[in-house]
Amino acid sequence: MERIHIVVATNDKYVKHLAVMLTSLFEHKSTNRPLSLYVIDGKISNENKQKLHNALKSYQVELSFLTVEDSLFQDVVVRYHLSKETYYRIAIPALLPKDVRKALYLDCDLIVKEDITNLWDVNIDKYHLGAVPIPGKVLRFEELSIPEKFGYFNAGVLLLNLKKWRDNQTSEKVLHYMRKNPEKLKFMDQDALNAVLHEKWLKLDPKWNYQVHRSHHQRFAPAIIHYTTDKKPWNSWHNPKFKDEYLKYAKKTNWKLD
Repeated sequence: MERIHIVVATNDKYVKHLAVMLTSLFEHKSTNRPLSLYVIDGKISNENKQKLHNALKSYQVELSFLTVEDSLFQDVVVRYHLSKETYYRIAIPALLPKDVRKALYLDCDLIVKEDITNLWDVNIDKYHLGAVPIPGKVLRFEELSIPEKFGYFNAGVLLLNLKKWRDNQTSEKVLHYMRKNPEKLKFMDQDALNAVLHEKWLKLDPKWNYQVHRSHHQRFAPAIIHYTTDKKPWNSWHNPKFKDEYLKYAKKTNWKLD
């Protein structure tokens, strides 16, 4: 039975929201497929690591903390509400064991509403990654020299073909693009990933990344709710339907909501 490999990246500020996201994921995982969880460590305190372990204890998940070489990202552009940890997903192929050929990267500001196994089982053998396009009008094509027909994906949910990344030195190519084009990176590594891989990604069913601030005109049941932008359910007004989803799982964790 193929093991599922899930990778996340966080710091002390977002670790409690990671616990909420993972709680929702395990609450909806109905298959008995084994799962390994890797947390790329953005200097998480020992206290918060223990709290994360405690929050997930009942799900009997194998949890590993990974350390990224911080010098890789010391000069990166950081904009808006995002942090340097968002770049860490580029290092996933090098951080995971070489016999792990596929991984699912998830942002922390998500709620999972369906068995994640169904996403994992999407075949991406011919692609570097699977992702969901950003809905509506996207203004990044000209700036990044991407033909509009290829679309532009949101990088908060990425199904990664690690073998292709390693065989093609894809991480190095993305890092090279970022260093050569810092003025183009409005949305940081998401822009770089789209620029480098615009012909090499599979469009996933949009239900796997329902982007709250852009997807409201779409009519489907989200399998993953993604609280994009700086307007989060824990810091501002949110559509009650989506805020209640966050709060439902937040109450199951051992963190005080603030």
